[in-house]
Amino acid sequence: MKSTRSKRFSLCLQTLMPSRRCSVGFFIVAMALVNPSSRAHAKPHSDDVQQQYQVLAPYEAQIAKRLDSVSALTEHIFKQLKHKSLPASFVLVPMLESSYNLDAVSHANAAGLWQLIPATAIRFGLQVSSDNDQRFDAEASTQAALAYLAFLYQKFDQDIALTLAAYNAGEGRVARAITQAGTDDFNQLKLPKETRQYVQRFYALEQLIDIRQLHRDSFRPLLLFSSSSVPRTQPLVDLSRLPPLIHL
Repeated sequence: MKSTRSKRFSLCLQTLMPSRRCSVGFFIVAMALVNPSSRAHAKPHSDDVQQQYQVLAPYEAQIAKRLDSVSALTEHIFKQLKHKSLPASFVLVPMLESSYNLDAVSHANAAGLWQLIPATAIRFGLQVSSDNDQRFDAEASTQAALAYLAFLYQKFDQDIALTLAAYNAGEGRVARAITQAGTDDFNQLKLPKETRQYVQRFYALEQLIDIRQLHRDSFRPLLLFSSSSVPRTQPLVDLSRLPPLIHL
């Protein structure tokens, strides 16, 4: 009698175990769907990043010197990134966009440290006029640019590659590319060549620059912030040999 009960109990366990495995598997899948930010996000292919690294490598000393010259500003940006729970690596965006030149203006009328176009600048609270263009104001433009990056970072499930692609090409274009591809894998999206190179070059710059060394704990007053939003006639450092890194 005891042997019969044991066999029945064993059969019951064998019957229940597959169901339990299915339940556990379903739970894991469900959690991944509920919390998409827990998924591993795709970075650009390493070969593409290395190709861009070779473009930047000859300028390593100049890039380091430029970042050192604006250390007070980068420290302020680090603090703002931490406050907004954004990746510290986003401190490299102005280096990529303008080589940290407050007066940079592109052919597309993007301007300032973060190379904001008028529509985006106005959307995130800046004044853009002939009398007062806050895109050239370091503090105001940083606040607007980080607000935009925070918006993109949440919209694209904290995927850095997609956030940067959207910063370069616009969130609408990236969202459409995701819909058309049926995936949010950056490497499988049909994006402009300029945008793909932009993202790849960001990751290359991240390899070139030690973010931890760049981040200084000591606070220094942000002397770069000016009450005047009028563009300067001379840059803080001679950038004749170091254009915005996206144009190299």
